[in-house]
Amino acid sequence: MNWVVVCILLCTYGLLKEFRPSEPYLFLYQNQHLNISEDVLNGEVSPSVFEFHLILLFQVYPYWTYSYLVALIPVFLLTDILLYKPVLILESIFFIAVWLLLIFGRAMWTQQLGQILYGWATATEVAYFSYIYVKVDRKHFERVTVYTRAALQSGRCLSYLISQPIIIFGWGTYLTLNYISLGSLVFTVLFVFLLPWVKWQSVVLRNTASEETNDAEGEDVILKQPDTYKEFLRWRVSYLWQDAKKVYSNPFMVKWSFWWALTMCGWLQIGNYIQTLWSKVQDGSDQVNIYNGFVEAICPFISAGCILLLQWFKIDWNRWGELWLALAALVDFGLLYVLCKAQGILLMYLVYGTYHVLYQIMITISQFNLATRLVTHSYGLIFGLNTMIALGLQTIMTITVVDKRGLGLPIRTQFLIYAGYHAVISFMFFSTVGMRAVHRFRRNKKAESKSEDLATSL
Repeated sequence: MNWVVVCILLCTYGLLKEFRPSEPYLFLYQNQHLNISEDVLNGEVSPSVFEFHLILLFQVYPYWTYSYLVALIPVFLLTDILLYKPVLILESIFFIAVWLLLIFGRAMWTQQLGQILYGWATATEVAYFSYIYVKVDRKHFERVTVYTRAALQSGRCLSYLISQPIIIFGWGTYLTLNYISLGSLVFTVLFVFLLPWVKWQSVVLRNTASEETNDAEGEDVILKQPDTYKEFLRWRVSYLWQDAKKVYSNPFMVKWSFWWALTMCGWLQIGNYIQTLWSKVQDGSDQVNIYNGFVEAICPFISAGCILLLQWFKIDWNRWGELWLALAALVDFGLLYVLCKAQGILLMYLVYGTYHVLYQIMITISQFNLATRLVTHSYGLIFGLNTMIALGLQTIMTITVVDKRGLGLPIRTQFLIYAGYHAVISFMFFSTVGMRAVHRFRRNKKAESKSEDLATSL
């Protein structure tokens, strides 16, 4: 199938699966419609006469983080083996289950189960980004990365633009938005079957081509090619450790994977609790003044435009990558520091929007740098491992900063911690830039010294 057709189908699927108009209002829906307190939603219930381990029964949102982390293990191990599309089907089914629980669930355990399934649905997104690269030639990787990332942002933008007037003009309630989201997700699970299946033979052929190139360079060991799908399973499993070792021994891949994991951890944590921070300066009873939907719409809109522009910027990422990553993390630190101190909702929206756009730009750059330099075809494994590292860090951060088992900090203090976290990321990459500059300076001085000695001897 022509790569343009595949790209259009993938972009359409990405747009549809992100069309969930109720997402900007999930906190308000659960808080006001389901009457679940903010403390319970965020896991901020203090221990009293209850035994300490029972605190886990009184939280909702932290379940998403833990579930996401657990789900990633089978996802990154099985995505390449199951050939991607079955995992995409599971993603759509999980999302439908989440919204069914949101609409019809009233008990606390139903909302906790919803967060667990939401974690599984989020984890399976690894299959979407991996599927892209097994259906398209490597020369198109940068373009399809840009287009599919922009499609995801466009889906969010469209859904949030629809949700905003429904709330502002009173055409419906938060429950109405959940019904619209559910209808869209049902259509998505039907559309996913239009995506072409990935044949295991094509994966073998692509891998064989890479093997021949790498073998010529003395970098690889060719394994016996499979003749049946059963042999393909054994062949694919036998490659897992070899592929991971190959990727994480490459300094270029380590650099971008490291940044992916660190900043994704911060992004997920901030996205999970930003509505809680907004609620501190919002009057929940006055729906007209709640512009969450507009902000969540304009951010993806601007992000999609900026992402599409990336294909016309040619930068030597091997040379300038660390500097760009360090600067991006430094800007993130400044934005998050302002966000945790802001008292006005409009300033909060502006700062969060800037952070959102910058992250989407940089994660797109990170993804196509990894994809274009990946010498294996275990895309699900590598993207999944990077994401699992991010989730592992986020789990530690959630337990330490959010849960009462840890520090149980107030929401503004939590965001101050997130700002400091990005400052540390920036420092690490600036240190790398500095060390490379010193190394280059010493190398040049040594070369000049040798030239002078040679000239003197002559």
